[in-house]
Amino acid sequence: MKEQLEISLQLEHKKGLVRKLEASGYAFAVWRMPGTTQIRFIVSLREPVQEKKNLSELPKGFVLNLYNDNHPASPLYIPADIELTDDEVKIDPRISDSSIESFLNKLSNTPERIDKHLKSVPRNITETFKSKVQLAVNNIQNARFEKVVLSRFEDIELSDDFNPWTFFEKICDEYPDAFCSISHLLGKGIWIGASPELLIADNNDRFRTIALAGTKLLEGDRELKEIAWKHKEIEEQALVSRYIVNCFKKIRLREFHEHGPKTVKSGSLAHLKTEFEVNYDEVPFDDLADQMLELLHPTSAVCGMPIEKAKPWINEVEEYDREFYAGFLGPVNYDESTDLFVNLRCIKVQNNRARVYAGAGITEESIPYRELEETEMKMQAMKRFL
Repeated sequence: MKEQLEISLQLEHKKGLVRKLEASGYAFAVWRMPGTTQIRFIVSLREPVQEKKNLSELPKGFVLNLYNDNHPASPLYIPADIELTDDEVKIDPRISDSSIESFLNKLSNTPERIDKHLKSVPRNITETFKSKVQLAVNNIQNARFEKVVLSRFEDIELSDDFNPWTFFEKICDEYPDAFCSISHLLGKGIWIGASPELLIADNNDRFRTIALAGTKLLEGDRELKEIAWKHKEIEEQALVSRYIVNCFKKIRLREFHEHGPKTVKSGSLAHLKTEFEVNYDEVPFDDLADQMLELLHPTSAVCGMPIEKAKPWINEVEEYDREFYAGFLGPVNYDESTDLFVNLRCIKVQNNRARVYAGAGITEESIPYRELEETEMKMQAMKRFL
């Protein structure tokens, strides 16, 4: 059965395989961790479900969580029924031969492409976005909330030769320090991205999270040390850091290490980043990853402060569903580590169209046209590969 799988999955032809898996409706996930070159590729032979278990209790796999699913978070779990590498196939021993045979039959009888039925999708107008930014500033000045993150999208028609795998390879080359991934769930499209923002990482020895905010364009040969941050960007980053510290306080965790803020590079963009770390040798703490995931998502970097007021306001004003954008995703229990990232710098591919997303953190000092420019800079991180 393994030999049949190796032949049918055509390990050297990932471009066609991704399209066939999409067309046949199987869930799959592909990812490359920051600072590495190893690519993981898993396929689920079962329909993904929303898991209520603690992260540590899940078998190895991949999770995706919608932006609006929080308190509690309800990630969709893609089990690693089949793992693909460049030279072998691994099959979960719990998977029956009949399930594999059914999978092979369906895959062999499915063309690489789905028939595309294009439909009109409303576009987010830039002038409307600027007016919403001004509305947010007015609410902040009136003390409704401290900060709010507004997002927008653009829809781009794809050429017939567009392939998700090729796009993934391009962003892996361009963003070596980002979490690059492709994921597919039936009816929810293919999501591809290069996220610069770690949400939580836990490898049983230490727990990590980061605060990431502020965006500058790195033009030409400009070096990171030449970046000068304005008060608005520094304050925005400080708000995100303070949010994380307050989450630690809620669970009475006082012993943590804080590093930063420092300027970091993500492709052609620069950001302010502060790292937080908890060493379990110093602070034994059960279920820290699950507790912090519950408190952090959605972070103030993609939502606002206080979340109780910012989130419902965003849902009312944005007038579209973010879906997995600004949610979280990543591998669980691979190499004894769970690494989840905020789903940023991403596109959704469906119906021969790519939807590109970007957001901007709004504070009292925000200027509408500047925030629009920031979203355009972020969108370009993906649009230029389309």
